[in-house]
Amino acid sequence: MVLRGISELLRAGRAEEAEAQARTFQGAAGRASGRGDLTNVTAAMLAGRAVLAQGRPAQALCELDGLLAELAEPPSMRHYATSLAVRVNRALALCHLERPSEAETECRDVLNALARITQPSVKVELAALLCLVHALNDQGRHEAAETIARGTLSRAEGEAAMALSCGLVRSLNGQGRHEEALAEARKPAPEHGRGGAGAVGLGAATALHGLGRRTEAEAEARQVLADCEQFLPPGHRRTQQTRELLARITSDKLNTE
Repeated sequence: MVLRGISELLRAGRAEEAEAQARTFQGAAGRASGRGDLTNVTAAMLAGRAVLAQGRPAQALCELDGLLAELAEPPSMRHYATSLAVRVNRALALCHLERPSEAETECRDVLNALARITQPSVKVELAALLCLVHALNDQGRHEAAETIARGTLSRAEGEAAMALSCGLVRSLNGQGRHEEALAEARKPAPEHGRGGAGAVGLGAATALHGLGRRTEAEAEARQVLADCEQFLPPGHRRTQQTRELLARITSDKLNTE
C-alpha cells in the first residue's frame, strides 16, 4: 500500500515527497535496500526514480547501480525479473546524462531478456520500449524511433500512451515532418499527473517553430515553460529543453526582424 502511494506521487510529479517516503520506508525496514527483500528493492528503485525526476541523474545512476549489484545475490527468478525493471530506470538515467548509446544497449538487453521469460512483465516491456524511443531520438535516429513508437502505441494506455505519442512527435520533428508532428501533438491526450506537464506542448512548440510560425511557437513554448516551472521539480530535463527551444525561437525572431 505504501509503495503504491509512492508510485502515485511520482505519477503526480511530486518527486520530492516520493523520495522522502521511499527513504522513510527503507529506514523503517532496518536493513540495506535490496538483498532478499523485493518490497524493499521496489522502494529503493522508486527512490532512484524520484531522484532522477528531480534532475539528479548521476545520483540516480549510482543508486540504481548499487541496487543491481545487490540483486545479483542471491540469484533467483524473482530477483532477476525485478532487476530488469531497475535496468530500465538505469537506462532512463543514462538518457538524462546524455549517454543514449549506452541507454539503447541497456534497453535492448532488457527486451531480449524479457523475450526469454515465460511470463514477461508487459509494464516493464513497455517502459523499455519507451526508453528505447528516447535513446534513439537522442542519437538522431528518428526514423527508428518512429517505427518503435508507432508499433508500441496500440498496446499502451494512459500516461504510457501519452509518453509514446510525445516520443513519436519528437521523431517526426526530427525528420522535418512538422505538419505531421503538430497533428499528432494536437490529438486528445490522456489525463496525466503533474509529471507530464508540458510534454505535449513542447512537441507542438517545436513543430510550430519548424513550420516558421514563430509567434505561435513562442506563445506555446512560454506556456510550456510556465507549466514546467509550476508543476515539475527544479532541474527537470523538460524545463531545460523548453528553455533551449524558447531561446532558439526568440533568436530566430530577432534575426528576421
